[in-house]
Amino acid sequence: MNGLIQNLTAFTRANLFPLGVFVVLRVWTGLWASVTASTVLASAEATKHYYGVEPLRDAIIAPWQRWDTIWYSKIAVEGYAADARVVFAPLYPFLMRMFSLVTLNNVVAAGLLVSSIAALASFILLYRLARDLFDEPAARRALLFLAVFPTAFFLFAAYTESLFLAFVLGAFLCARRGRWECAGGLGALAAMTRPQGVLFVVPLAIEFFVQARQNQVSLKRAWTLLLVALGGAAHFIWLTIQFGSPAVWFQGQMVWHRAVLPWDALSSAWAAVFRAPSLLDAFFSIVDPLCAIILLGALIWSGRKLPSSFTVYFAMIVLPPLFVVTTYSSESPLTAISRYALVAFPFFLLLGSLPKRWWQAPLFGISFLFQTFWLMLFVAWVFVH
Repeated sequence: MNGLIQNLTAFTRANLFPLGVFVVLRVWTGLWASVTASTVLASAEATKHYYGVEPLRDAIIAPWQRWDTIWYSKIAVEGYAADARVVFAPLYPFLMRMFSLVTLNNVVAAGLLVSSIAALASFILLYRLARDLFDEPAARRALLFLAVFPTAFFLFAAYTESLFLAFVLGAFLCARRGRWECAGGLGALAAMTRPQGVLFVVPLAIEFFVQARQNQVSLKRAWTLLLVALGGAAHFIWLTIQFGSPAVWFQGQMVWHRAVLPWDALSSAWAAVFRAPSLLDAFFSIVDPLCAIILLGALIWSGRKLPSSFTVYFAMIVLPPLFVVTTYSSESPLTAISRYALVAFPFFLLLGSLPKRWWQAPLFGISFLFQTFWLMLFVAWVFVH
């Protein structure tokens, strides 16, 4: 028992900063979600977005029962059906169902619990990775840039961002420490969490062969990469078993997106900004294309400063959304790039690597205020990414 207490004390001291950031954000987002839900009445139009799921009525969990959370809840309770839900990867709703055993069958509460645990893990892992690459101050800045990012409240929502990020960061950290069996297992879990996780085998393979070329790992351990590929295939295997063909996934994607060339996606996004009926609508429309431009610039920066495996992973997150536009919203053609940025951890490593400057503190404050505003819109059933 004494050894356990000592280990826990040492862990807490070593990770006091990410633990503190987590507690502050978890309390703040929970508070403002509840305040918004109690003061802003949702329109009657919002009820159609529950898709047959019973709306919750409490002040703590109900404010988070929004948008994609509904789909994850339906999968957790009902399983897959031949509709739009088939595009969602299986691990997160599976965990919602499992954790609902300790949340009195409330799958939304279970999702919030899963995401909170994963967010804490992500904060600690990003902090450690940045500290390995740079130093303590840079690690703190990297974590703060993530924590105050305008869409960072999604890390606490019943969405997959925090879970995916935790698995990816854990896989990279294990790989860089030569623990390739663990890296492959975590990579497989990442691949079962989000559709783009199928591509995660590529940056992890690059990390492996860079180490192999430097005689840091034996080529015999390359089999661990197959675990990631199997994790990526798991969703399609399940759909094939249930529906007889994986084609149902591609049919489901057509409900959400259609394929385009990247310049068409960007031009459609900027056109939506200029044809917006009001300045407020233009503000909502400009977030994703502006974020895309910033991330593309950071991708070039990453190629010059970060390990090649990190840059390829960064590209894996940034580039695929530019090849599709939404079929459900002409006002927001790009696909949630501002939210996807949360799992693009090299972006936050790059920002953290910048020396301390006077403008960083005001930027943290402005970004955090914007995050709170974006959270309030999310709870008020305004479609934000």
